[in-house]
Amino acid sequence: MSQSKGVRPMTGGPDDLFPPNDGRDPLDPDGAELEALERKKAKFIGCPLAWFNRVFPIMRGKNELAVALHIYRQRVLRNRRTIRVSNAVLAADLGVSRYTKYRALRRLAAARIITVSRCGREALEITFNN
Repeated sequence: MSQSKGVRPMTGGPDDLFPPNDGRDPLDPDGAELEALERKKAKFIGCPLAWFNRVFPIMRGKNELAVALHIYRQRVLRNRRTIRVSNAVLAADLGVSRYTKYRALRRLAAARIITVSRCGREALEITFNN
């Protein structure tokens, strides 16, 4: 194979981006990291299994459960303990009515999983309790 003019071959020196190895991608997880990832995946079903086990017995129906999973997802995506969820977003994304949202949030608040506060006529503010 011929080399282009001005291009040096990789020698394993300090200028090489990746030193020579066993042919394995250096960004791939090793055995212990891979096992940890597999264990974590086994306990995650769109939300952590612990969260699902806390909210499933409380919710009355699939729509209320969908609200609980949606607010957890929003918490993760925004990386915040306090979020706002509008009726319009739930209706557009999940086809859930505002009454279902209120029932689900009331059940979660009664179980002390979340705290709900109203900010005037704006969307409800939901704070996750630890």
